[in-house]
Amino acid sequence: ICPFHVFNITVFVSAFLCFSQIALYLGKIDFVDHVDSVEAVDGVIKVDPSGLNGRKVFVYLACAFCYGSDDLDVIGLSFRRDIWIQRIQVYPPTGANATKTPMQESLMKKVGEQECPFSFQMPINLPCSVSLQPGPNDAGKACGVDFEVKGYIANEADSADDVIDKK
Repeated sequence: ICPFHVFNITVFVSAFLCFSQIALYLGKIDFVDHVDSVEAVDGVIKVDPSGLNGRKVFVYLACAFCYGSDDLDVIGLSFRRDIWIQRIQVYPPTGANATKTPMQESLMKKVGEQECPFSFQMPINLPCSVSLQPGPNDAGKACGVDFEVKGYIANEADSADDVIDKK
């Protein structure tokens, strides 16, 4: 029996139209669950404040159970249930995460200016990334538990009025 499990993270970045106002960087996408602790998910998001128009930049980490095709979301059916979500504001900086990890320091050197570090600590009771692969005659997304990190621009972290583009 393996003494640890691996969380695999998918990265999404949401920017408005074809402008590159934000770009999200992670040093790795596999994070180990050591049973009594989980590796922190840390990264950097590059922000171009000139096109934000007073809006804020947020990053969220979500754990979800996916059990159907994304194509059916168009008709109002959702085949995704969020198990756990954590959102943090990265721009303008709130000063909550002042210490930087060595991974963030390395990413900040590569990204250049206008970078904002972020870090998530996952709870130890979340399920690990698991996926049941579809058969040769099946179409659509695999069923399973997945994690995603997403950067987005909005007025508030979870405002229903803000439309978040998926790019």
